Amino acid sequence: MMIGNYFSLRRMLCIALLVAVACAQASTPGAGVRARLANAPVLRGQFEQEKHLQGFKNPLLSNGDFLLARDRGVVWNTRIPFASTLVLTKQRLLTRQADGSTHTVADQSASPAISTANALLMALLGGDIEMLSRQFDLQETLATDAGWRLQLVPKQGALKKIFKRIELQGDQYVRSVRLEEIRGDVTDIRFQQLHDTPASLSVEEAKQFD
Repeated sequence: MMIGNYFSLRRMLCIALLVAVACAQASTPGAGVRARLANAPVLRGQFEQEKHLQGFKNPLLSNGDFLLARDRGVVWNTRIPFASTLVLTKQRLLTRQADGSTHTVADQSASPAISTANALLMALLGGDIEMLSRQFDLQETLATDAGWRLQLVPKQGALKKIFKRIELQGDQYVRSVRLEEIRGDVTDIRFQQLHDTPASLSVEEAKQFD
């Protein structure tokens, strides 16, 4: 599976892990976390990302906003330092620049590898625990309040060559994601101002997925 060559896998996992668990059975790893998460069809919010690169003293900082629709995909808008938009759906991955130009990075029909990568990313989006458990060892820690922590350790393949571990923390929503890479780079993402109402997309929001 050529996931390692899939466009900016690290960035896509940052987006996809917004709702990394859902629809779990009680005996499934991650089920305790799932029980605490809001089952929202639409989620909106802000993000701040801090990436620490080996060999660089200062982290790379970025922020923006996102729109997640479980039946459509994710729109990830970076505002700072440069304006750009990444759109992920089950069928394709595309980018939009500040001037309005678009570029289709990957289409499901282009190759089996892209189709497989899309399937994995959408499993992270939709919380397909069965598929995630085939790719990751899951370990959850539940706090006495509504808080929780979920650690994902890749089992094998391209993901294991990139990531040492991925950790999520939250309550009714995923509040932070930490990606630790084999080569030593670390990415921390914090989510703020999260809200799941209205529960359906507006006309303008729906257009962002076209």
